[in-house]
Amino acid sequence: MARTASTRAADPGAPDRRRQARAAQQAAAARAKRRRLITQLAIIGGVVVVVVAIIATAVALGTRGRTAAAGTAPTGTGTTVVDGASVPFAIGGSGGTANGVRVGAGDAKVSMDLWVDYSCPHCQEFEATNDDTISSLVASGKLAVTYHNIQVVTDYGTEAGSASACLAVHDPSAWPAFNAALYANHTAATDSWTARDFTTFARSNGGGDATQRCITDGTYKGWITQNTAASTTAGVKGTPTMFIDGQQTDTLSGQALTDRVDQLASA
Repeated sequence: MARTASTRAADPGAPDRRRQARAAQQAAAARAKRRRLITQLAIIGGVVVVVVAIIATAVALGTRGRTAAAGTAPTGTGTTVVDGASVPFAIGGSGGTANGVRVGAGDAKVSMDLWVDYSCPHCQEFEATNDDTISSLVASGKLAVTYHNIQVVTDYGTEAGSASACLAVHDPSAWPAFNAALYANHTAATDSWTARDFTTFARSNGGGDATQRCITDGTYKGWITQNTAASTTAGVKGTPTMFIDGQQTDTLSGQALTDRVDQLASA
């Protein structure tokens, strides 16, 4: 019996179909690549938008409290008692001018500006360490100090600053002790104190009826905000910041502060 070979006829259209298939695959690959690129660009664009939003938020948070708010500026002059001595006392200033509570003789040989925040733990430490030293130098007539109260940490700084200004205007004789008490009083438990709490605190620290009404009304909260804005112009980048005779210096403490004042006073 004869062997029959099984054969397949040649397909003249096969090469064209293969070329078409390869072209279709290449086109599909190109479309996929474009889709991946578009997706990546969309993701990158989304990240940029998020980053821009984060930066904008950071800027907004960073400038909170730096914009001067309209408010009543405290004014007042008189005397107060520091370390047993009666010394001149004044509060005032607004806008970009030097503003704060000034304690000390008008003809003091040395002037010191302290930019401080009642809610700042470093300011609390500085006050506890140096209150006696500063008081002694002020009482001697060598030094006059201007306290610029601002708020850079928590709202305690604003509320306490307003309370301090109220008492400086209405009960200046009690201000030095009240200033120290506001620092000593600041803890995690008192950080959220409101005007009502500070009104009660002032009443127990020499604040009369006018002081209490002033605190309740938040009369000088806007002034603390103005001071905070002015601190930027003054070159203040943190608290406490010290200037002696108009020149910013390291925050001197204890004997180093006494020696510097004595040196300048005798020059």
